[in-house]
Amino acid sequence: MKIMAPNPSLISSQGAQGPAAPASGQEFDSLLGQMVNEVKKLQQDGDQKITGSLLGKEELHDAMVSLEKANLGLKLLLQVRNKMIEAYQELSRMQF
Repeated sequence: MKIMAPNPSLISSQGAQGPAAPASGQEFDSLLGQMVNEVKKLQQDGDQKITGSLLGKEELHDAMVSLEKANLGLKLLLQVRNKMIEAYQELSRMQF
């Protein structure tokens, strides 16, 4: 998973103007879709490197690094999902 510079519009800042406006649902949906696709690509890359190392075309440590990247990406994606579920549950407990 490549690390990109944060998008300033998605980061809330406590400045003189107050907190930044929240991102729209469409942006969040797009961000989640990108994360899922990136994790999928990392897993496919890890699979290819493992196959290559079994065939003697790739180094084993390269395959292990690729698998660890995929593992970390998946863990991050699961933590985002868990936080979304917690937020939904918190909203469902609120009384209006």
